[in-house]
Amino acid sequence: MSPYACQFRCSLTPHCEHFSFWSDGGCHLTSYTSYPNPYTGLDDKVVVAGPRLCSSVMPEEAGPTLELEPALGLPPFIAKEAEGCGGLHPSYNLRWKAEGKTFFDDWQFLTLSETHGAEYYLNKTDAFQAGVVYASDHGAIVRVGDQIMPFKRRSVMLHSAQAWRPDRGFVLAMKYRHLPYGAGIWPAFWLMNSDYLWPRGGELDILEFANDEGNKVSFHTSQNCSLNRRKLEECMKNREGVDSDVKAACYTNYTSNELGCWSQQIRRTGKWFAENPGVIATAWDASGVSVFHIPEAEIPIDLRSDMPSPNSWSKWLIAFLPFDAASCIDIAKPQEIVLNIALCGDWAGGAWWKSHEARSTGFVPPYCIPGNVKEPATDCCTIFMSHPTSEKYLKTRAYFDIEYIKVFEPTETEASSLSAGTYRNDGEPLEEPCVPCGTSRWIPNEQPGGGNVCCPGCGDGIFSMTDNGTLECPATA
Repeated sequence: MSPYACQFRCSLTPHCEHFSFWSDGGCHLTSYTSYPNPYTGLDDKVVVAGPRLCSSVMPEEAGPTLELEPALGLPPFIAKEAEGCGGLHPSYNLRWKAEGKTFFDDWQFLTLSETHGAEYYLNKTDAFQAGVVYASDHGAIVRVGDQIMPFKRRSVMLHSAQAWRPDRGFVLAMKYRHLPYGAGIWPAFWLMNSDYLWPRGGELDILEFANDEGNKVSFHTSQNCSLNRRKLEECMKNREGVDSDVKAACYTNYTSNELGCWSQQIRRTGKWFAENPGVIATAWDASGVSVFHIPEAEIPIDLRSDMPSPNSWSKWLIAFLPFDAASCIDIAKPQEIVLNIALCGDWAGGAWWKSHEARSTGFVPPYCIPGNVKEPATDCCTIFMSHPTSEKYLKTRAYFDIEYIKVFEPTETEASSLSAGTYRNDGEPLEEPCVPCGTSRWIPNEQPGGGNVCCPGCGDGIFSMTDNGTLECPATA
């Protein structure tokens, strides 16, 4: 939450006349105007307050300014079986790209980190000033920076401002020269929906690995969807280097150890990807997902001419997730692209002791405690990231070097112009579900004093005031 997002929330909430933003991220809304003019606290600008339509409270930085439509109210995703081992669409046209000096124009820079790691995600202005991101005619660099505070290093998490419909089909391609890898380094290139609380809108992990573990393409949803095992076995047989591990159930709930689905696939380490530049391409339509790694010297003419035909790319297939047409209904909403580099934390730090690459750094007991990620002062991975010896290690390993990222849609469809949920919400992720409350909805009040505050955009309702001046949805039977 930012001061601007807090004011924007007030502007959307009926009867809200005044907002107060607190440094801990709290947003306090009232039905009366406490101050006629904007107020900024003197103690490091801890509180920003003002009337709902205050024009003096501006965003920290200018984000993308695109004319996009809300990705809401669309038909549900209904799986369909394709013929053979390909997808439903023979050809695609270019509809969106990030490349050259304008690479970062259509992205949101999110600052929230939820993996208990050593990364400190920067906003766009700070990321450019710190040299964590850089764009030129040759492409873009996204890297890990230096320390910003004890046990934290500068990094970024990028979300595309636009989203694309998997039910209609799209191809996402990233041409890279280098990918991050190494001890404690946890990069990810993935797709998600932010209009609904995770994992209802679906998530597809395309590239995600940590330490020296291999990449695993996986899909997550809140629905009881399964992979088509018959088709999976038919299309992945007789391929060299295939890991036979399969989990067909895509329903995801980490608290009950339901981790989503994945297929038998060719799993490569981050170091392998870094040493074998080329294109990572993902074709996603109503029949399923295909992920390809195309070496730089073998990029086909159809992709080089921005008219890809992924059904002809079988030789480069590394993962195939065919959906079961009978069970996979409403499993995914429009997807935004996410690119980030995390450090240590739940995965890279938690698996530190299991990793030969991590142990070879020398940051092992009794000097530190491996996997103690919630106590950074004693966690082996976090201490390594804070030690001067990691500087050269990270500079030579912890970065993306990307020529382009492109999105293609089926030739027979019109170009979509759907906004990602985080773009509509001022770069803020969806944090809490709205709980039904009659014709309104409400969420617990974040401020001291309790009560409930209305969730803007979730209902009409008539609101009352609590003793502490907070807007509250009415209690209903």
